[in-house]
Amino acid sequence: MRPSLLAPAALAVACLASSSSAALIATYSIGSGSSTSSVQIDFANGNGYLFNVSWDQAMNSYQLLQYIDAELSTVSHSAQIYSFGAFVTGIGVGSDSDFGTGDLWPVPNYWHFWTQDTGSWAQSMTGASGRTIFNGSADAWVFGSPASPQVVPAPGALALIALGLRSRRR
Repeated sequence: MRPSLLAPAALAVACLASSSSAALIATYSIGSGSSTSSVQIDFANGNGYLFNVSWDQAMNSYQLLQYIDAELSTVSHSAQIYSFGAFVTGIGVGSDSDFGTGDLWPVPNYWHFWTQDTGSWAQSMTGASGRTIFNGSADAWVFGSPASPQVVPAPGALALIALGLRSRRR
């Protein structure tokens, strides 16, 4: 392989390799309104789902999860409700489902809640009930791992890489 093709090829292999260990199964767009927030759900088996939710009414992150559950028949969730807020114990999307209450320490069998207000994901220091969403906010739920949510490639990213490789061959 020529050196000029080496960097784009390495990038394409890295993108494809990372997507083989974790897969974004589907992206859903629901709701209506002038604001949009996203919720990513990553299951222990590596499958991930992205929900882009348009809204107008103020709500917190747990209410956003409840909204997704109410709007899509293939989504379900369970939670324990306390005076300080909701503790999400289970989420299901299609045939993917994980449930845990954190009772198998040191195994992290519970849903980790992440937020992305700027450039990178951060594990939330407040519960989902305490986070008010805003236009452009991003939440993620990751089961069974303290690792950050999987990277979701921008739409068409792999196609652009392929086009870059093709145009360099000419």
